[in-house]
Amino acid sequence: MPSPVFFVIVCAISCITAADKKSPRPSLKTFRDDYATVVKTCEAVGYVKDKCKTTRGNAIVAFSAKATSSQSISGETTAKFNSVDLNIGGGYNAAKGIFTAPKSGVYVFDWTILTKQNKSVFTALKVNGKRNALSYCHSKIQLHMLCTKMAIVRMEAGQRAWIYSWSGTADIIGDGYSSFAGFML
Repeated sequence: MPSPVFFVIVCAISCITAADKKSPRPSLKTFRDDYATVVKTCEAVGYVKDKCKTTRGNAIVAFSAKATSSQSISGETTAKFNSVDLNIGGGYNAAKGIFTAPKSGVYVFDWTILTKQNKSVFTALKVNGKRNALSYCHSKIQLHMLCTKMAIVRMEAGQRAWIYSWSGTADIIGDGYSSFAGFML
């Protein structure tokens, strides 16, 4: 008499074979055709066009940099965030402290400034020569003050954005505490 394990194996094989005959699997061509139709529909309504191409087409634009040394800037001098952690799309120039949009779109910028004790720091985001968002940081006590600001702006390809001092002298502490980052939505 055959063992119970033998019956279980025969039953499993029969079920798998029967299932294959009852539900034919779609071919790879059918799958590709269906996928192409979905992608075309999404693109037609303006949804996921860039997101479908983020890995192959390198549509992602993002950067993150920090200041490794302290600096005093004034007279609309550009702050330098010279240590680049991320620069996808190649838009950020660490030597100049300036981001150049590689493509048109809506961008989110964020900057954090650590100021010296008992000092004020007035910084702003300038986009293509126009002041866009302001940040005021003041430490009235014997401690350093950390201030962060975020701005969302529309940029055309080739336009530039940077952080600068819009009033007085900004004493910015480096050592990685002060940073500038941005990405395209």
